[in-house]
This record gives sequence, C-alpha cells and structure tokens, in this order.
Amino acid sequence: MILLVALVLAMITAWARGGRLGALAQVDLRVGWLALLGFALQFVVIYEREPTMAKPWSPQALLLMGSYGLLCVFAALNWRCPGIPLMAAGMALNLLVMAANGGFMPVTPETLEAAGLANLASSPMIGARVAMSKDIVLTREAAHLWWLGDLFVLGPPVRTAFSPGDLFLAAGAFWFFHRSMRPVDAQKAPEQPKRRPRE
Repeated sequence: MILLVALVLAMITAWARGGRLGALAQVDLRVGWLALLGFALQFVVIYEREPTMAKPWSPQALLLMGSYGLLCVFAALNWRCPGIPLMAAGMALNLLVMAANGGFMPVTPETLEAAGLANLASSPMIGARVAMSKDIVLTREAAHLWWLGDLFVLGPPVRTAFSPGDLFLAAGAFWFFHRSMRPVDAQKAPEQPKRRPRE
C-alpha cells in the first residue's frame, strides 16, 4: 500500500513541478515484463479470498518470494535508471526479512492495532495472515529480524503498516518519477551562444 501511495504522490508532485507523463515513454527500461509478472504474483497472493493461518514456505509464501526475486532481477538489469538502486535496496531488505520468516512479512499485534488493521487478522491473531497484505502476525520475540518488518504506521485515511525496505522503495519511486518526468525546460538542449562574425 505504501508503495502505491508513494507512486501516486511522486507522479502528482512531479507533474506539479512541470513534469510530463509522456516523458516516461522515453525511459529505457529493460525487460519490463518481469516487473509486471512480479507485481501480478503479489496481487494473486495478497488478494486471495480467505487467507487464514500462515504456513512457512507454503505455496503462497513461495509465490511472494518469487515475485520479489523477479523484481530484483528487473532492478539489476535497469541499475542505471534513476531511483532504481534505492528501490533495489528496499526490495532486498524486504526479501531478507521475509526469507527469515518463512516467506511472509512479520508485523506485531501492537503495530496492527496502531494502524487500525487488527480486524484484518483472524483469531487467534498470532501466526495469522493479514488480509490484503503480505504480512504474518508475530510477536517481536518470535519474529526474525523484526526491525526490518512492518513496524511503521501510516494513519487515516490510508491506514497501513510498512517496513524500512518500503521506505527505500518509496524514496526510489520519488526519485524515478521526478527525474524521468523532468520539467519541459530541462529537456531542451541548452542553446549554444552565437558566435560573432569575424571582422
């Protein structure tokens, strides 16, 4: 969710600064289908009908890990594009903590409560999947690398929990759109000073 919010805000603010959506077509992104496939796999898992208890390394967990793997490959092949290194760092951090917790992103019951999302986890809460997310509810003591999990909270109207890796992803998205949707004046080649004719 936080990445979607970052993408929308990045595009709006870049446009407000004089950027053009049409300029995105000029960005040379390689194997874009890998990114689309990665996001599609996440969509399948996140929006499955009735997520209940999370089983480590279940098919859903493997799909999530695979999706991040595809996104990391896409980032590696587009390393020179603006913002991509930051986004790759965020994906690597998320992939690391998810791999340490059976393929899901850990979130504590306290964080869910603070975000107003406790109703999205089944009862008993510990060990449950959080609906419409990649999260599993774990206590801080039970979660591996808990400090890389979803521990930050964004309140209304968005209401979401997010990880340090998500912050890197959001920063990379801002950089990408603000550099790619650059102001029209910045895209014009600087005019060369006219030479005076020799006398």
